[in-house]
Amino acid sequence: MKSSGTKSFVNIRFVITILLGLIVLGCENQSNTPLSGRVQGMSMAPGFQDGDVISWQRGEENSFSRYAPVVCQFKEELIIKRVIGLPEESVRITDGELFINGEIIRKSPQLLKQFGLMIDDQADSWRDSTHSWIQTNNRWSCNHVSSKHTSWLEFSPESSLSVLHNEDGLRVYDDASWLMEETRSLNSVQDIGISVVLDIRLQEGNSLEVLVKNGQDIARVVVKRQGQLAVIAGRLDGQFVIAAWPIPRKRPAGEIYDDRNKYVRSELPAAWSARLNVPNKKNLAHSVPTLAVGIKSLSVQGKLLSDEPCIVKAEAVCVWRDIYWLATPNKTKWNVPKDHIFVLGDCPAASRDSRHWGCLPCDAIQGKVLREPFFQEFPAWLSHN
Repeated sequence: MKSSGTKSFVNIRFVITILLGLIVLGCENQSNTPLSGRVQGMSMAPGFQDGDVISWQRGEENSFSRYAPVVCQFKEELIIKRVIGLPEESVRITDGELFINGEIIRKSPQLLKQFGLMIDDQADSWRDSTHSWIQTNNRWSCNHVSSKHTSWLEFSPESSLSVLHNEDGLRVYDDASWLMEETRSLNSVQDIGISVVLDIRLQEGNSLEVLVKNGQDIARVVVKRQGQLAVIAGRLDGQFVIAAWPIPRKRPAGEIYDDRNKYVRSELPAAWSARLNVPNKKNLAHSVPTLAVGIKSLSVQGKLLSDEPCIVKAEAVCVWRDIYWLATPNKTKWNVPKDHIFVLGDCPAASRDSRHWGCLPCDAIQGKVLREPFFQEFPAWLSHN
């Protein structure tokens, strides 16, 4: 065992191909000192990649929460999984969604940061559907925002390499690009949305309406001052959701730059700005819905308070999809016994977990992983800790 600072390093051996195996070599951690190990395997990809070093720390008994990534004892190995079902709950997986005690469990913006997978980040995959936008390299600009009509920038699935063309339409599937080979049948994913950074130049006194369209659903946000605005919206867990928040231009303490050298907040909002229940998936078309972001100047009694034009630039426009949970061929529902937990891997196609070998006793949890997973597939302008 090697020691560095306050952390102990534990050697890890990979035993089962699709499990993340950890074996402690002659070491018992009697204190609350964090332990570290190296990830091998893809059951928690893409957030925890093969070769990543993770640390975990034992907390108070039963102090874990839903969605927390934890290190657990399974037989003679340590594995990393995510807590899904708590003691005496029922867990069901249907059409890629998770249900607890019969109710769908919904993700916050911060959880979408962990589970969201980017499927397209190319500016060329978008089109100007109202003759209002101009593309310059990797950004789009609207130099004359109208108060009479909405200027729409629309995702063009026909131009995207991540959207497959089938006889019955254009579809997004739950394939995992980080897996070398998949032999299973893929599932059509309907929980998809967009993310964008809008650089808004707005004269004092004027206001702007930002709209996001996902099929027949439209969400609106009113902007009353200029600056950069981050927007995430789309269909998620049976709802149409939207979150919008300003991005500071100066760098306060505790905030970071991402790999595109763009300054962003280190934390997403804790809750959605607006949510709207949408039809059950069985009633939805499987083709990719219309995805678009629109802008429109708002007038007071038919007049703008300033004649200066409003200018908007759209940067880092991305299309994302949610994780698609997989049941097993023979089982879709599990009851969690008292003092047990139900765990899953973040990569359902590659993980062996409670779907296959049942629930784990709560005392099998060795500790909570001390960092959030970073999904490099998710929009790069979202910062990570």
